[in-house]
Amino acid sequence: MAQILSFGCKVNQYESQLIKENIEKDPFFNNQNDIVIINSCCVTEKVENEVKKTIRKLLKERKKVYLTGCLERKLNMLNERYENVRIIPKEEFFKIKNKISYFNGHTRSFVKIEDGCENFCSYCIVPFLRGKIKSRPEKEIVEEIKCLADNGYKEVVLTGIDLGSFGKDTGESLVNLIDKIDKIEGIKRIRISSIEIYYIDEKFINSLKNFKKFCPHFHIPLQSGSDRILKLMGRRYKFNQYYEKIQMIKQNIEKVTFTTDIMVGFPGETDDDFEKTCIAVEKVEFLKVHIFPYSERENTPAKNLFNKIDIKIKKEREKILLKISNSVSKKVKEKFIGKKLEVLFEKKIDNFWEGYSENYIPIILKSEDDLKNKIIPVLPYKIFKNFLLSVELK
Repeated sequence: MAQILSFGCKVNQYESQLIKENIEKDPFFNNQNDIVIINSCCVTEKVENEVKKTIRKLLKERKKVYLTGCLERKLNMLNERYENVRIIPKEEFFKIKNKISYFNGHTRSFVKIEDGCENFCSYCIVPFLRGKIKSRPEKEIVEEIKCLADNGYKEVVLTGIDLGSFGKDTGESLVNLIDKIDKIEGIKRIRISSIEIYYIDEKFINSLKNFKKFCPHFHIPLQSGSDRILKLMGRRYKFNQYYEKIQMIKQNIEKVTFTTDIMVGFPGETDDDFEKTCIAVEKVEFLKVHIFPYSERENTPAKNLFNKIDIKIKKEREKILLKISNSVSKKVKEKFIGKKLEVLFEKKIDNFWEGYSENYIPIILKSEDDLKNKIIPVLPYKIFKNFLLSVELK
């Protein structure tokens, strides 16, 4: 069967699974082992270069390469072509099935509920590639998750290009969708992936805290702790507004943790701007920070900004912020030592099972039992590398 390589976000991973299920019964793709379908990403220069490097390697190996995903859309936008690479819109693969029934190699399943983004942050090419907001019908999503539950999946992660905009085009709402999923037998956990701070208010949080299966973890992109840089980025908030909402969530949801995205080296970012970002990470107390050096992208307003930051400074700032974020992460984890957590275990390495707590802390537990896809109550007692080492609560 054709091989599928996926790059980029959770939405791409979901769409790769959908491609897989669509071609599984297709004789053409099933009978040719030399075909490789690349579901691509080009949100940063780094990942785009990884995709292109992979294409070159596959062509040298005389593979038949089919390119789809965001790079395919970018090439079409720029009227570019790749020699000896077949470029196919992703929709061409979705003609047989529009829902997934399992998630290959994973204990929890990502479920795409929305596509497209209309935020147009000054550095981001995604709205040009993904287009306007397109929400999937609520009924279709619920049917898909019922099927996943029937196939043994206990946890679903709702994902989208701009998750919080779900229903903007259809009149449905994220809260109502979660309410319906909360009632699905077999589903024990509901997570939401990255959501912008714009969509979070007291009403939204008061609704979420009443759902039994909602996991108390939020990934909320910050991008910068400097109001000046946030404005240049086209982000519609100041740091204090972001921080006030974080505090509101902490006051309403027990055991809640936060992860985020931060960009370093945005054009014009001074040492003072960067210092504000470092202070923001310590103040919010993020469990994990995904750090991205600014990457210039075609057709974005940020490309035309002056005062570009030298790559050496970007790397140095990335290194400094990583050190700070690792220190903050350790402090967050230490707060949960001696507190009961529920863990969905995913895999075993040597004698230790690995999994994630409801608030997305990585946990390890020594056990001879088969814990795969089981939710087990544990008591963390020490930090070991990136994990909380725990014992099972009987």
